[in-house]
Amino acid sequence: MERLRVLIVGLGRLGSSLVDELSDTHVELMVIDKSAVAVDSVKDRVSAAFVADGSDPAVLESIGVSEMDVAIVTYGEDFEASVLAVASLVQAKVKRVLVRGANERQASVLRAVGATRVILVEDEMGRRLAPEVMSPASSDLIEYASSFRVVPWSPVVSMVGKTLAELDLRRRHEITILGYWREGATAAGRKPRPVLPGPDYRVSASDTLLLIGLHDAVEAFLASA
Repeated sequence: MERLRVLIVGLGRLGSSLVDELSDTHVELMVIDKSAVAVDSVKDRVSAAFVADGSDPAVLESIGVSEMDVAIVTYGEDFEASVLAVASLVQAKVKRVLVRGANERQASVLRAVGATRVILVEDEMGRRLAPEVMSPASSDLIEYASSFRVVPWSPVVSMVGKTLAELDLRRRHEITILGYWREGATAAGRKPRPVLPGPDYRVSASDTLLLIGLHDAVEAFLASA
């Protein structure tokens, strides 16, 4: 299975945190930032690192962004740079472009130029913190949940045509299939809804499976599949 190719544009607090989280996972990670110091601090943990302006279309083209599956633009204060970077990544046909925004007004502009998702960091942190304020026990649950990884995955040929009972993934690999999406099962223009599989569910080549397991178990399975 091919590794997911991810580009991080900008190595501020958010970009550096993403490197920390993704560098030990089954992804091919590339970073770009104008600061040589920032790039030097992460270069040993990524597949490729560039000291350059990530909002410059020519620069992005030169590092081969059209080969990326996901690009994450993490600029915080420089909104103009974020817009230019998103527009350039969309033009290069990057499949998914995520970008940090400061407020809903910025988010509207970023969506208009093609961002797949706008991350409003302060809003998302508020939603995460609120349950802990209301119930201290929920913070423990969040901590436990962070030990797990959930990933969409296309089945390999050896799995196609077999049932979940036959595959026995929970016993053999310590992972579980939470659900699946079947290509062409929904009307055009609508997002597919996941289906909860039973033990007699038979894997199809066109399905996208949603896997869950502890980080190490998922990484080992993806590496061996």
